Amino acid sequence: MRLKSLLLRAILGGLAMSSGGVAAQTFDKTGCFEVEAIDRVWSGHRVAFDYVGKGDQQIVAYYDASRQMSVAYKPYPTGNWIYQKLDSYLGWDSHNSVVIGLDEEGYIHIVGNLHVNPIVYFKSEKPYDVRSLKRVDFMADEKTESRMTYPEFFNDAEGKLYFKYRNGRSGSGNEIYNAFNAQSETWQRLHDTPLVDGEGERNGYFWGPVLGPDGYFHLSWVWRETPVAASNHDISYAKSKDLVSWLNSDGTPVSLPMKLNNSEVAVPLPQFSGILNGHTPIGFDSKSRPLISYQAYDENGNSQLFVARNNKGKWKSYQVSDWEDSRQELNLTGALPTTLTVKKPAVLLENGDVEVYADLNGTSYAYTLEAESLKVKLESTGQQIPKELLAFDTANNMPLYTRAMKQMNDNEDFPSAGKRFYLAWEALPPNRDKGRAFIPQPTTLTAHCLK
Repeated sequence: MRLKSLLLRAILGGLAMSSGGVAAQTFDKTGCFEVEAIDRVWSGHRVAFDYVGKGDQQIVAYYDASRQMSVAYKPYPTGNWIYQKLDSYLGWDSHNSVVIGLDEEGYIHIVGNLHVNPIVYFKSEKPYDVRSLKRVDFMADEKTESRMTYPEFFNDAEGKLYFKYRNGRSGSGNEIYNAFNAQSETWQRLHDTPLVDGEGERNGYFWGPVLGPDGYFHLSWVWRETPVAASNHDISYAKSKDLVSWLNSDGTPVSLPMKLNNSEVAVPLPQFSGILNGHTPIGFDSKSRPLISYQAYDENGNSQLFVARNNKGKWKSYQVSDWEDSRQELNLTGALPTTLTVKKPAVLLENGDVEVYADLNGTSYAYTLEAESLKVKLESTGQQIPKELLAFDTANNMPLYTRAMKQMNDNEDFPSAGKRFYLAWEALPPNRDKGRAFIPQPTTLTAHCLK
């Protein structure tokens, strides 16, 4: 442990003394590098970075020490990082993540720094070439892309690239999907209407779409009536084979746009029930039935982990945890300092049981549930962050944030196959999107390879 910590300090020290040079890699016997410094980054508040891999091409998007949107690229395992700075600068808003998309041809798409703002979008003119990233005014619809939040890229099974976002604001917004044509290099709206319409009175907060083992994309979301998080209510659900036509869990078609009055309710819960938006991850059991994990208040007012499962078109919820003094107050606006997070989907185990997860006050909880009854068989606790990353303690006295790399394929011919990659960096927690008088020194963004 101490040897790893000393190694990291030596690497980070070398980076801090240089003008952006890259530290040498140290590889273990499995071909994984121990740690690699990428750049010095903003640490005044947490904002999400992104990390994407396709084959042995790896791309990182982040905000550097001067808050400038930045992109770095390298071929794994021994290439050098190549950098590009983009014309966008971060303020104090923790919503303003930066995200990466890769299309079938390898063109890089970057969107970020958005919270009810006009789109900030860059596209490369050459595949895997960050130096060729150029700003694009809009994708498919300049009007709806003028008030954008929660940008997200995703791909279908063939690698086709899609982009989703919220048009509007918290408590009054619509969910919009765009599709990219790699041959013509153009975007178009996937639907003539919004996919989900808040009707000017509410908005949805989404998890997915997740491509399941049944070949369907699965989507879950909560509704919010106002900018206050406590007004979240009712977890809804829909599925689709092609992202164009959508169905309820029993296979009946849903007319678009999906609204509160025509959407399937998987978990009926009123406002002030303790549901947190963006915390409805979707997993699957041994029969490919969708499982939605979520948090809500129990009968005593404590926040607990629940899981809802669909069986033949009908949903049933199960309380998993039984914590005391765990209530998370949600009667707030802005990016909240959360004490309970439910962000990891249920995982199917080899014996058919499932495992569900939550993080409470810095401790990770994992619950093994019996395959059919979903009764708790085993509870275990651990660290929220992989122990290999925690070993690199830089003593900055700030929270450590991580981002797992999204690997778009896992071809065994590539040296990266079978390995897990993470970003790690330290920053102060969110401050409800308000500035701080004290601005800490930048910290170092590192990449980690875990076997």
